[in-house]
Amino acid sequence: MEMKEAYSNDLYKVLSVTLNVGEAMPLHHATSDAFIIAKKGKGKISFADRQVILAQGDTLLIKANEAHKMDILEDFSSCIILSRDGRIDFGKDTL
Repeated sequence: MEMKEAYSNDLYKVLSVTLNVGEAMPLHHATSDAFIIAKKGKGKISFADRQVILAQGDTLLIKANEAHKMDILEDFSSCIILSRDGRIDFGKDTL
């Protein structure tokens, strides 16, 4: 998994995230609302109460502090927009 900040200003930041097929983004949450824009590939996001398939061109809003994980089904890249002070915290959550 590669995650890097692509842009930021006083209000928000954009993270560029890339994962290969077979990789996973372990259980985590964001401290602010997170808006995901899928640029390439396909992944399955698992929440406590549902699963969502996210594919190229799809968008998804994940509310702040909502625990989830992602399994990559096809090489995947996306942009994640968070508040300026928002961060992604791994490993403290349960589904």
